[in-house]
Amino acid sequence: MEIQKYNKRRLFWLRFSGWFCLLPASVYLAMLQNSSAPYSYIFLAELVIIVIFAVYLLSTAKSSRWTKAGNIMKLMIFAIIFVSLVIFIPLCFAYYNCRKQSM
Repeated sequence: MEIQKYNKRRLFWLRFSGWFCLLPASVYLAMLQNSSAPYSYIFLAELVIIVIFAVYLLSTAKSSRWTKAGNIMKLMIFAIIFVSLVIFIPLCFAYYNCRKQSM
């Protein structure tokens, strides 16, 4: 019973993180639209990275890969470096639930 509860919570936080990627993506899209500088392609690259990350996270949320805490830790590191701190926080909750499940 406890394991199923932690699985549901982990799945919720992974999906929440995926949908929450819309927030930094919309910020980068607004920055791209308002920027006329020659380096605005950086905003576009970051927007593409965030969208691909969100699609990957949402499409594999039910996968058994996320039952291992090490895989979620890799996802958290990628999120804090390339995506956003805002996405890192719900992933911490998913990591916590994964650790509780394995105990």
